[in-house]
Amino acid sequence: MIAVKVYRDEQSILGFSVAGHSDFSARGSDIVCAAVSALSQTAVLALAEVAGIDPLYTKEDGLLECRIPQDIVPQKLQTCQVIFKTMLLGIANIAEQYPDFVGICNEEVL
Repeated sequence: MIAVKVYRDEQSILGFSVAGHSDFSARGSDIVCAAVSALSQTAVLALAEVAGIDPLYTKEDGLLECRIPQDIVPQKLQTCQVIFKTMLLGIANIAEQYPDFVGICNEEVL
């Protein structure tokens, strides 16, 4: 199962992690894994290219972790929120269609 964890404080999304494999089908032809990967990797690219920040991220086989810098200015933070929410909208839709293969949870960050 792909586990999506969303890091939040009281007001904002601060980052996310996507871990695991869906095992929906064979590696290389797994549409669930490909869809979640495309959404999450595009979000990291958009944070850099659209929001104009330098996201802190790690990408390994079966893992993508991403966080925004703590010293981000309010205007860029707002753009990051749009990017994160758009990514989560897509992943939530996939999780709704494939609940045995994708799960989403929130983690409060202090």
